[in-house]
Amino acid sequence: MNRKTRTGRRPRARRVLVRLLAAGGLVAVLLYTEGQWESRSGGRMLVADLLNRPELLLGGALAALIAAAWLGDLRAAVRTATRTVTVAAGVVFLLGVLSAHKVSAAETRSREDAPAGAESVLVVVHRSYTTGPGAYEHWQVLLESGAGWSARRWSLADVGGGPDDARLVEASWTGRSQITVVTDSYRRVFNLDQDSGEPVEAR
Repeated sequence: MNRKTRTGRRPRARRVLVRLLAAGGLVAVLLYTEGQWESRSGGRMLVADLLNRPELLLGGALAALIAAAWLGDLRAAVRTATRTVTVAAGVVFLLGVLSAHKVSAAETRSREDAPAGAESVLVVVHRSYTTGPGAYEHWQVLLESGAGWSARRWSLADVGGGPDDARLVEASWTGRSQITVVTDSYRRVFNLDQDSGEPVEAR
């Protein structure tokens, strides 16, 4: 194999690698977008738990795009600009992740199965924040229904989040297919749809 053939294969291999890295970055962004969508109330909870991971997927996408930019066969001026933008984006991303993790919370989670053994679970997530400008508590009241990949998670109440916000008093099953959420400022009752399992607030 002569020298010309070897040098001809290197740029081709580099182009393939750049395309793979760019495609991998795009796929990571699309997967995270799907995870974000399924994190809505009523979304598929397993997909949300697996894919709603910004540090992993967006960080991986950014790393892949940075590598693709550095390996890409671009003109010197374009290459320099691309490197500057991608490195700056990487710094901003890392600073965002670090600042998000500075706010620590002690978390407890309680689960209560539905009466009559239905495939529904009432979940209360309690977070106590002790750092930052002021200590406060936050509660999420969730309903998980179904099993496997078809299981869905519904948001019933989001309570607290600041020093002057409401506090959760109780969230419990008050019937075979009924959930009552009580805070120090309101009381809400949800009835589960018999076909879909979706909680519908009583009026």
